[in-house]
Amino acid sequence: MVHGGRIEAGVFLLGLLKHYSEDYARLTVVAEALASYPTPSTVDALAGELRRVKGSSATRAYLRRIITTFERFPPAIVAAPIQELASDPLVGTRFRQHLREIMLRDNYE
Repeated sequence: MVHGGRIEAGVFLLGLLKHYSEDYARLTVVAEALASYPTPSTVDALAGELRRVKGSSATRAYLRRIITTFERFPPAIVAAPIQELASDPLVGTRFRQHLREIMLRDNYE
């Protein structure tokens, strides 16, 4: 529905991030769907998730999906947050490295 332009569906998806805060399989699906809702609010919510969720075997797919979602967003809304996250100690080391690679590849610096 979000892909079809239904903005209310995007807002609903953002709410699901809070509702299913510990169900990482569902959150992975939500993060994938949010790729069709490229707004600053989505970027803020997903950046918060990268800071909140600690990396583990249970959360790795979810955290990777968030980064993949960022890669699909326009640089105008993700460049600054990616730069911040790439140096944020709350984000896992491997994920910070991946964010740095995105910055270099897409010339965000």
